[in-house]
Amino acid sequence: MFVPRHTFCLAALALFAGVFPVSAVASNLDGVFDAGWTTAYQSADSIGHMHKRLHALGMEHVVLQYAAVEKTHLYYPSALDFLQNTEYRNNQLFPMSVEAARAAGNRLWLGLYYDGENWYSPPSAEQLDSLAARNLLVLDELYGLYGGDSVVEGVYIPQEIARYYWDGLREGLTAKTLAEHFLNPVLQAARAKGWKVMAAPFFNQNLESPDTLRSFFESLFAAGFTPDVLALQDGVGASDGGKAHADTATVGSYERAVAQACSQYNVEFWVDLELFRTDDSHALAGASRVSAQLDSARAAGAARVIGYDLAVLGNAGLDSLEKWMPHDTSATVSVGRRPVRGAGRTVAPRYFRLNGARVNPGQRDVLPRR
Repeated sequence: MFVPRHTFCLAALALFAGVFPVSAVASNLDGVFDAGWTTAYQSADSIGHMHKRLHALGMEHVVLQYAAVEKTHLYYPSALDFLQNTEYRNNQLFPMSVEAARAAGNRLWLGLYYDGENWYSPPSAEQLDSLAARNLLVLDELYGLYGGDSVVEGVYIPQEIARYYWDGLREGLTAKTLAEHFLNPVLQAARAKGWKVMAAPFFNQNLESPDTLRSFFESLFAAGFTPDVLALQDGVGASDGGKAHADTATVGSYERAVAQACSQYNVEFWVDLELFRTDDSHALAGASRVSAQLDSARAAGAARVIGYDLAVLGNAGLDSLEKWMPHDTSATVSVGRRPVRGAGRTVAPRYFRLNGARVNPGQRDVLPRR
């Protein structure tokens, strides 16, 4: 059974297996998800370095996946009663990310509230109402904190929509139920505040065809849920018992189908590209697969392609993105080889870990113990 993204845990801090040149892949990504599994434990300086490197790679849209996960994680300073018993109160991630994004010139999407429950058994209409109510409270609080900050592009709904959860699995639970009792109230409240809304649904080609997927989104949009951005998870990393949800040979037909539905209802279509390997959700996939995913997304008409997620890019210390490529000036992101005024010479580039430590080119990497 596919494990949704909210079940990624701190095991994602493991190093990715395999290295490839970022210049061939990451330069074509427009952004990345940050689920907080690694960044919530880093310093402001570390997060600042990360945002600068992402910006240098053109990855300017950063989606903070959650504001809060029921009972487990809290990523912003909240006074809401139902969030006070959270186990991991990493409540500086949002404010540090806002500052880092502003300094780097990036754009943030703020994730809302996730109740920590899988949707294999879809919530009832009453449960959806309760879920909407909590999201609205978090939305109000986030707006009070960041509503006047231009670095915030909008909000992200972290509940991941799948057609086969809402297509007659239980009587009365349909796309219209989902829209009217949960998605539409959140969409309307965010828009009233002047914020855009993003959602990132997933699909499994083993359970549906491109036509059924397109019809589902047409039903959802017709029921009133027309987010500003729909970033379809491409499913190329996800799997059920080792069987991929999608593959590079066929994923384009599904992306085109959803893009057609989005076009009909003026919803901007993005692709949420899964960077992790099918056999290891904590490891970065190889260059050829990621390049093929990018090709499919662009050919399908994706306005932007964002990667999932930061946790597969490095270890607990958030090693700098130089780990993606050889340590040479033609392929390495660095502070830069810059001229020295009046000296007629250049200064060798400086390399930094994302946590701020200086790293000399070719230096043996020693990981910190936690």
